[in-house]
Amino acid sequence: MGLKRVTQKDVAEVAGVHRTTVCLALRNHPGIPAETREKIRAIADRLGYAPDPMLTALANYRTRLRPQAFQGGLAWLVNSAGGYVWDRFPHYRDYYQGAVSRARHHGYNLETIDLNARGMSSRRMGAILRARNIQGVLLCPQPQASMVMRFPWENLSAVTFGYTLAEPRLHTVTASHHRNTVRCMRELRRRGYNRIGYAFSELHDLRTDQNFLAAYLAEEMGYSGRAPRVPVFTDTYRRSSEKVVAWIKRHRPDAIITGEYEALDRLRVFENRIPDKLGIVCPTLPGKSRGLSGVFEDSIHMGEVAVDALVSAIQRGEKGVPEQPRYILVEGLWNEGESLRAAPSET
Repeated sequence: MGLKRVTQKDVAEVAGVHRTTVCLALRNHPGIPAETREKIRAIADRLGYAPDPMLTALANYRTRLRPQAFQGGLAWLVNSAGGYVWDRFPHYRDYYQGAVSRARHHGYNLETIDLNARGMSSRRMGAILRARNIQGVLLCPQPQASMVMRFPWENLSAVTFGYTLAEPRLHTVTASHHRNTVRCMRELRRRGYNRIGYAFSELHDLRTDQNFLAAYLAEEMGYSGRAPRVPVFTDTYRRSSEKVVAWIKRHRPDAIITGEYEALDRLRVFENRIPDKLGIVCPTLPGKSRGLSGVFEDSIHMGEVAVDALVSAIQRGEKGVPEQPRYILVEGLWNEGESLRAAPSET
């Protein structure tokens, strides 16, 4: 005969509390004092308590079927410093759209708040968030790379997007830039392109922790055992199409990997060469495209993932700056487009 499973009722009897208190404490619910939570967890560990996987699965199933009651508010924090307008960027608009939908699913409202609004200070912002019962925040990408933000994080759960916030280091959701670039490079090789050039804005590289460039260099050097045959182009690509056109004419790549998702419009001078003699691929497409081939990041999904991570942190009672921030990397989806030669048949 097997040993009797230790239940939450057993833990409650030893701890001298109601079973509901044990249930909430083991979920790290903020409504249970931290000292009580620690005491109950220690007793549960000593008794050898472990959740019943079948009951947990049933509870999760019932939770998914039940309409979510209103839980409170979440904040979409934006920083308009220097006239920065976050929703000019399609990826960021999609983060927000996905976040709004997913927050509603969990029973939360998502309220947009500008950190740089007139008369705003960290102290006043903290008071506003408390008054509006906002328990967690999503930080939109910052105006510049390597930004530092002073804020009363200790009372909030927080998740950010990408790499533009250098300090503090928070839990982060971002596209898997490295994997997406590797996918593009291997698609180019598979389709017979060998002289592959890299054309990215320097600012784009900095904002993404140079993950695109790192993947390109690793793939090029791993394939040939030497430095890239085509010098890397990192300049103000968006401002000056002439520079990248001159670079192409001078170094004659047969393919380009670029972060410029308007590349086909900017390189019309080469349209009679695309895709047979000049392939163009983008690892950071904001949407599915009939024209440009590459990886579609699916930023709406990333907004959903970020809210799931934030709500989980709230439910665990995780507040403040984490000692070990987690990075959730979301791999994109291949978009065939028309700017690459057809892939060889698999048969």
